[in-house]
Amino acid sequence: MSKKDLWVSRLHLLAGCIVVALSAACTATDNDATHVAGPKSVTAAELTEQIQSSKSPLILDVRSEQEFAEGHIPGALNIPYDQLGDRLSEIGVAKTDEIVVHCRSGHRAGIAEKLLIQAGYSDVRDLDGHMNAWQSGGYPIEESQCC
Repeated sequence: MSKKDLWVSRLHLLAGCIVVALSAACTATDNDATHVAGPKSVTAAELTEQIQSSKSPLILDVRSEQEFAEGHIPGALNIPYDQLGDRLSEIGVAKTDEIVVHCRSGHRAGIAEKLLIQAGYSDVRDLDGHMNAWQSGGYPIEESQCC
């Protein structure tokens, strides 16, 4: 085999590897991408331990004001997910501090988590099961006046 043939053969092999890699990347689902790049999660039990040990992270509730008033995790900060971009200054913690984000079931929290990460917050966590799991687990809930 000549040097030219060897070179062409290696080039074809490299091109094939690139095609396979690109194909795998393009067929990844949103769940795959979220799983790889998304925030770590924390369970309700772990968060309760943190709260009780006075090492509570910022708990960011991104539900509506009315949902928050009807019942929320004690000490949580409420900034609805669709207002978060304009209210980042209210976060009040360093960009390296832990922030646990939750909503009712997860969709709104996912949007808020991406926004926080894009804004430079590096320790964003997702509450496993969100408020649904917190309530069904019998963890403490506070109520407040609404709107």
